[in-house]
Amino acid sequence: MGGRSTSSLAVDGKTLVFSGEINTNGGGFASFRSLGDEEPIGLPSSVHALIVDATGDGKQYKLVCHTADSWAMGVPSWSQDFVPTKRALHTLPLSGFIPSKQGRVVSGLPPLDPSKVTGVGFALSLYTADGKPNEQFASGPFRVQVHGIKVDARGN
Repeated sequence: MGGRSTSSLAVDGKTLVFSGEINTNGGGFASFRSLGDEEPIGLPSSVHALIVDATGDGKQYKLVCHTADSWAMGVPSWSQDFVPTKRALHTLPLSGFIPSKQGRVVSGLPPLDPSKVTGVGFALSLYTADGKPNEQFASGPFRVQVHGIKVDARGN
């Protein structure tokens, strides 16, 4: 966003805390992602959902999966929206992850292959995963606590 918004990532015990202040004047997002995402992270192909254990502020966030170096702007990232409030498990089926490049939905691709996931991240954005305006997005503070991410394999 050209530096208009601020955000930070902290560790509190075993919890990641993503927080900051959104400024919608001229842009619209804050995000973080794993580093070193050139190689697959080892998700088995049997994974059919990711389960996010999170506590949040009621804003709509995205879980983002990368299938290449996240700086490779020509390769789509895959995301799915969720709205954390009180601490809860959010089950995000892989079939619901939507591919996009630089915020624009890409159509005609096969579903996300979990064995190709090289990294993950979270975002608070002006747009939802399907490219529509995020009605909950506005200037002001945000905070989400990520207590963990688990995989749900087929048959489990």
